[in-house]
Amino acid sequence: MKKVHIESKRAGDRQVIEISMGGITARYRAIGELSELKATGRGNVRQVKSLLREFLRNQLLGDSNGAHQFR
Repeated sequence: MKKVHIESKRAGDRQVIEISMGGITARYRAIGELSELKATGRGNVRQVKSLLREFLRNQLLGDSNGAHQFR
């Protein structure tokens, strides 16, 4: 079983979440309503990106500004 490392930082309206699994890293960055989701590495990138999206959905459920769009 692979280990998944999740690091989340938030300051004001800025947020950075990074998920690493094996040799793949997915990073979500948001400032205000602008957001970006990128993944790097070799392997199952779709799986890591979907884990990050699910983490964001669960985290933003309680936020009043949960209207982020993924690019």
